[in-house]
Amino acid sequence: MSAESPRFSVVIPLYNKEGQIARAIESVLAQTFQDFEIVVVDDGSKDRSADVVAGYADPRVRLHRQANGGVSVARNRGVELARSDTVAFLDGDDAWVPDHLQRLDAMRAAHPDCVAWALNYYVVDVTGAKTPGVTVVSEPRLLLTPQNFFKIARHGTPVFSSAVAVNRAAIQRVGGFPPGIRLGEDIDTWIRLLFTGTILFESQPGPSYHADGDNRALVNNPPPARYVFFDTDEAWVRAHPTETQVAEDMEEFHNFFRIAHAHHQIKWGDKSAGRSVLRACKTTVFASERQRLLRMSWLPQSLYRALGRLKGKPQSATSSGAPSASAGRA
Repeated sequence: MSAESPRFSVVIPLYNKEGQIARAIESVLAQTFQDFEIVVVDDGSKDRSADVVAGYADPRVRLHRQANGGVSVARNRGVELARSDTVAFLDGDDAWVPDHLQRLDAMRAAHPDCVAWALNYYVVDVTGAKTPGVTVVSEPRLLLTPQNFFKIARHGTPVFSSAVAVNRAAIQRVGGFPPGIRLGEDIDTWIRLLFTGTILFESQPGPSYHADGDNRALVNNPPPARYVFFDTDEAWVRAHPTETQVAEDMEEFHNFFRIAHAHHQIKWGDKSAGRSVLRACKTTVFASERQRLLRMSWLPQSLYRALGRLKGKPQSATSSGAPSASAGRA
């Protein structure tokens, strides 16, 4: 990058976020660290989202319009357009606190060889209540590797799309975000990055994931039986047969998503299929939840819908219908 390049390129994928995009952009413009550009990729919005962005006179705000291709295509295009070698992502319905980029810049300075730098975050529900996304990390900072990532992630993913900055070259080397994937495309990307280098995680929460988005992924897309990152993870295990503890932690991480799929099936779809998934799920971490849902699956569906909220699920953007579920958000 040239000497005139900003320290950060902030990439915002945008699809039908007319009610939230100004909040996102304003949170960037209010940063204490001001050496950045904002690259908004409007992915064929059908509302006035792009018009809101076009109304900003600040020359650091750049708008790119394209036909709808999905959140992965939008993010990848933003990375291509970025003028910095460090890309920070922000979804159009989320927001940063004022020192977000300042903290990421300090993390990058302390560990410049990392492939990514990730902050903890808050999950904000429709009432405004805030819960930290990750609660099991006691260290102020932690270098994430396959040996600790999956143990942490089964309680809440430590890398959330609106709380991470990546080395631009590193994310391009792993192929960016996988196009055409409706759910889990971002988790797959963070894991592929993790398999090439370390990610620095800071446990103090900063940005917020807002559950009031107009187009949150799990609102429009039911959780699948199998996510794309299952394949990525299992390929790594086959290539590292001695990493048995990582394989066990990875399997429990996958079990959360299997149980979430079964829960959705019992609640809205085929109860018998949901029970089959639960019976086949070999879990220790989520054993009590598995048994609870199996018992409740025999209730009438209307009663299950009233009572069948998942207990003990990771209080993270993953479990709230985002970051892994950020598909459908752009």
